[in-house]
This record gives sequence, C-alpha cells and structure tokens, in this order.
Amino acid sequence: MAIIYCGKTNNQSYYIKEADLHIKSVQELAYFIYNYAILISNSFITKNLIVYIDKSLGLTKLSSDLNEMFNRKENLVNMLTHILLNSNYYDREEVGEFRKKLIELLSLPEEEYVKRAGDMLFGLKKYEKAISQYNKIMKTNDKALQNLAFCYAKLQFYEQAADYIGELYKRTRNIEVLREAYYALKLAGNVDKIYEYEKNISEELLADWEYEIVSRIIKTRRSDELKNIEEIFLLGHDYIKENISNRIKIWKEKYRYIG
Repeated sequence: MAIIYCGKTNNQSYYIKEADLHIKSVQELAYFIYNYAILISNSFITKNLIVYIDKSLGLTKLSSDLNEMFNRKENLVNMLTHILLNSNYYDREEVGEFRKKLIELLSLPEEEYVKRAGDMLFGLKKYEKAISQYNKIMKTNDKALQNLAFCYAKLQFYEQAADYIGELYKRTRNIEVLREAYYALKLAGNVDKIYEYEKNISEELLADWEYEIVSRIIKTRRSDELKNIEEIFLLGHDYIKENISNRIKIWKEKYRYIG
C-alpha cells in the first residue's frame, strides 16, 4: 500500500453500518473500501455519505463528482474506484488491482459471497453482524453453520453455540463435531444435553473428552487471552465429580504424555 498523503480529519465521524465502524477521514474511508470491499452493499454510496465528504471532510470536488454519478445511477465499481483515486491514499496501480478484485468478488455465487462477508466480519470481531450473514446460508452451507456456532461461543452464548454444532452433527455424523458440542455444553453447564444430539455415547469417549478439556486448560494457563477458562470450566464440573475416581485413573496415565 502506498500512503501518499494524510489529509483532513475532523471530530465528526461517519458510521459505516456494514461493518459497525466509524471513520473520520477520506483516507480511512478509502482504507475500508480497499480492504473490506466484500462488506460493501449496493446502498453503500448514499446522499448522507456524499454530504459528509463535502461538509465534514471539505472535499467539494469529490463530493460533486459522486453526486453526479449517484444521480445518473453509476455502477458501484466506478463510484468506489473514483473515491480511491481521489483519496490520496492509493496509487493508480493499486486502484487498478482493486477494481479487478472487486469485479471478481461481485461475480461470486451469492452463497460464497455471503460466507466471505461473514468470515470478514468474524475476523473483525463483529460477531452479531457475522451471525446475520451466516444465518442467510446456514441451511445449505455446513461451514457457515459451524462458524455461526463459533460466533455464539465468542459471545459466550455457549448453549446456543452447542445447538448449532449439534445441528451440524446431525448433518455430518462427524464425532469430532459432537465433541465440540460437548465442550460448548460444558461451558454452558449443561452437559446432559449432549444426549439430545447422540443417545449412544460411550463412557470411554466421554472420559477422553473430559481429559481433553483438562488438557486444554493446562496448555492455556499462561495465555492472557484465555486466562479465565479454568474458572469457567470449574463452574460446570458436576459430571467430573460424579465420575472422579475413574477419571483420575485415566488422567494420571495420560498426563505423562502432555508436552
């Protein structure tokens, strides 16, 4: 990225609803357009944005150009390209590459486009907005359904997360998926609900899952991001208490091999 000039900023921000972000300069607007084009809808360019560019950023010529393009219903690619060219943030070569990529994005099948938008929002930690995207395609896209569960887990709605993972298990019958549902229910303090997804789960398999939970705790004790996971885990350990003698025997053997 070629940073050419950092122009006017002001105290009045403009809200970009697509990503739940506020920008305060044309450079920030350009950066969003260039890097998060997948989130931009056909209604992105509005009269309000054009007025903001004029009155708040003082870019009268750019505002006038956009107003003319808006009134003649210019396509979104041309309008976004024009903003980038007049942002003093990207050079012409970069804008040309952006234009090609945007055209490719807009040609994607709708399901893939929506999933990528959801993934981008997830990466931005905009989980509520990511949920909105994944909900559109969860019925036909297994990966979207899984990521939807991850969003709820990030929001600490663990039982809802487990419900979606459980739904994915019903589709795939993948035991690894069922294990993730068990972990989510563990955090929700409702492990018995696992039998709603699969009635026949062996005690040995449950013991393995319990061991993996403890193993994860041990490996993340020094992680700042996950420093509270042990306390969360301990809130729902009734299952361990009920089976503690057998579990301890198993864990003592396996702990030898924790690296």
